Amino acid sequence: MPPQTKYKIDIQQYANNQLVISNCNAITFINNGATSVLINNVPLAVGANLSIQGNADELDTTEYNITVGTSTTANVIVLKKMNQWQQ
Repeated sequence: MPPQTKYKIDIQQYANNQLVISNCNAITFINNGATSVLINNVPLAVGANLSIQGNADELDTTEYNITVGTSTTANVIVLKKMNQWQQ
């Protein structure tokens, strides 16, 4: 049996404009608010998600800008998969 890679999932919520530095293997943005948001200028509709997956042992170092504008009903959930060596 090949060795297993250990990882953890980090979950954060954002209601304001935010810079998120990924430093992870995979990242998912879920728009759980009542208005569309932008992830690095890519529109994310209400209820939609954007998932970026890495291959084994890859590290995504992208800086993601979450833009909610002046919305008071924004709620973006960010899930990061972080391999043990990335923590």
